[in-house]
Amino acid sequence: METIQLSIENVTYAPLSRSIAQPKKKLSKELKSIEVENDNEMDDVVEIGEGRTVVLDSISVEVKPYRLTAWMGPSGSGKSSLIKIAAGLVPKGDIVLGSRHSHIAVNGSTGEIPKNMVSVVWQDDLLLSNLSVYETVEFAARLKTSSSIGHEEVKSMVDQVLSELGLEHVKNSLIGGGISGGERKRVSVAVELVGRPSVLLLDEPTSGLDATSALHLMQTLKDLTNLGHSVVAVVHQPRTKIFDLIDDLLLLSKGKVAYSGEARFAKEYLESVPGISSLPPQTGIADWIMDSIDADQKREEPQLGKAWAELDQKTKQSFQNHDRTKVLRRVSSLKELKNNVQKYQVGFWTQLRLLVHRSMKQRRGEKLTTASLLVTLAYIFFTSLFWWQLPDTTDRIFERGSLMFFIIVAQSNRIVTEGVTVFQQERRLVARERAKKLYETLPYFIANSVADGTSSILLPCLYGCIVYWTSGLRPSAAAFFTFELILYLTVSAAQSMGLFLSIAIPNLQISLMLAPLLTLLLIILGGFYIPIQNMNVAIRWASWISMARYGFQGFIINEFQGRTIECNHDTTLGVNFADNGVTCPVNGDDVIISYGIEGMVANVWVNVAFLILLQVVLRSGAFVLLKRTI
Repeated sequence: METIQLSIENVTYAPLSRSIAQPKKKLSKELKSIEVENDNEMDDVVEIGEGRTVVLDSISVEVKPYRLTAWMGPSGSGKSSLIKIAAGLVPKGDIVLGSRHSHIAVNGSTGEIPKNMVSVVWQDDLLLSNLSVYETVEFAARLKTSSSIGHEEVKSMVDQVLSELGLEHVKNSLIGGGISGGERKRVSVAVELVGRPSVLLLDEPTSGLDATSALHLMQTLKDLTNLGHSVVAVVHQPRTKIFDLIDDLLLLSKGKVAYSGEARFAKEYLESVPGISSLPPQTGIADWIMDSIDADQKREEPQLGKAWAELDQKTKQSFQNHDRTKVLRRVSSLKELKNNVQKYQVGFWTQLRLLVHRSMKQRRGEKLTTASLLVTLAYIFFTSLFWWQLPDTTDRIFERGSLMFFIIVAQSNRIVTEGVTVFQQERRLVARERAKKLYETLPYFIANSVADGTSSILLPCLYGCIVYWTSGLRPSAAAFFTFELILYLTVSAAQSMGLFLSIAIPNLQISLMLAPLLTLLLIILGGFYIPIQNMNVAIRWASWISMARYGFQGFIINEFQGRTIECNHDTTLGVNFADNGVTCPVNGDDVIISYGIEGMVANVWVNVAFLILLQVVLRSGAFVLLKRTI
């Protein structure tokens, strides 16, 4: 493991505001327009002007190996934003270097930490609910360790980190049930800790934990620093025993530094600032610090940020730790670090195998549930009740057609909505994992498609398998398997459309509003309600992109082609082909023509090919969008 020291010197973070009405902080004149002369990737020039909000102003802090660093401050002081800067997760155009001495440096070289060497534990955990605690940590371990490390060694790493965080007793419990909120937080820490990163950044890791669990976790992080790791934890009013574990402390107040140095000197410095009261007896030091910052912020002219900014450099240095006894060996330069680190720890096929396994387990838990099985059984019951054993006569031809179109409507509409929601739930998780360089986009997309093509389509195919025989459709093995193939491809195309919408429209509410509308439009274009040739020419072209059209045409051709249907002159129900002067028995090809199915699409395999082509186009488009957005 490489030891890493991160230095952030006089850096301002000013992202584009989401609202132009949002007030902006005033910057000193020298920050308004700055030119920085560097010969590396951090040489961006940014002008602070309209449309930008200053979140962090002239921040200077160091993250050192063998040291446990804590960042404290009230809500809104910029702690999480500073984590993003330290991890290299913000656009370079949002970072302002305030002078020629400003920089973000790694081991003395200007630049960002290689993504494989830094891990971030965010305050909100993004864990997949249908994986167990052990599976979640093991997945991260296998992607974060080299392929040369054996299976048993990886298992040992997982067992060790679970033991360190007190998760052994719940390692076989599912994330979505059976573990507490505090245990979920520790699982999030375990996912990052298992790779033993050089730099570990944690955003309020103790929130939601009881006092004992919080102390145990912080002690684990302290022990980790003894191995040479650089550890930063954003903490909010830690108990005194936790505060005593902290080596270095950064205090933030409204985006400005209020103190930066060794934690043991914080009390002495703060009490020297005019207007800050002394630490009362029987009061925790962290509580006193936070109360002091909060009281200072409520003043007309806050003093803490101003007092620290006015200190001379020599005085600031006196609060820093200068003990170098632990840093005995030479640290690598940033260039050497980048040369020694692979972009991905494991290859394409290993990524694909692990992602397929994870996606399959997650999808089975989402799709193959008791509730979804009961819904499918309800669909089977009511469909069979309405279309039970249809007589194979001319007066039931229309009913057969309506049944086949209903199957498409019932299954496609639901699967499109499910397709929209699935990726939206994983979007942030995938973005975080991709930012850590755990895997490439392609293996994730293939794994997602494989999982969707199995777990998501299984129940619709089961529905079609049973309804086919209960309704009395064409009693032929070849016709049955062709029917199942067409149903699978139709529903899969609908799922592909849902995935495309989900990726193309990041806002879940908007995509869920558009999905039913678009699905309804494509269903009308299927040719059952209005024959294709009778549609308005302005919209007829759109039927070529309707999965309902190819599914319905395939069903009709499969059901009626190459056979005859007996006439029934006695019934007064339904539409009877025998009443329209048609010679009995009725030729199945005439039935196909009556639905407007002629020409090239009057072949079942042409419709199958169009369904496959539609999926390829939708999936390819979804992949291109995914690669651009994540």
